[in-house]
Amino acid sequence: MTDKLELVIIELPKIIEDEARSELIDWLSFLENPKSERVKEKMKENEELNEAVNKLEEMSEDEYLERIADLREKKILDENSRLSESYNKGIKEAKLETAKKMLEENIDIETIIRVTGLTKEEILEK
Repeated sequence: MTDKLELVIIELPKIIEDEARSELIDWLSFLENPKSERVKEKMKENEELNEAVNKLEEMSEDEYLERIADLREKKILDENSRLSESYNKGIKEAKLETAKKMLEENIDIETIIRVTGLTKEEILEK
């Protein structure tokens, strides 16, 4: 995406288990379902995983912390929605500006509609 953000998508069902990835798979299993049998078994062997499960349970039992987590998640979703709306608005404004320049160059309106994806009314109103 950018030099500051890297997005990695891991599909758990597609991972083939082997000893080299065992700890990674334990953590991915925890992220997918902290109450799974695999996680319960691995908690006995992995102290960090055990601590993470216990911390998650502790947070889940605390209504205040759960509310804070819910509010944080809502804030993130709202921010993403706002950014998406701004992005879409910017794209539309750029298309309208392009359409305006194309009209100034006497390009046929049907061609402008086809190229920009805007409607005739949107192009002519500005």
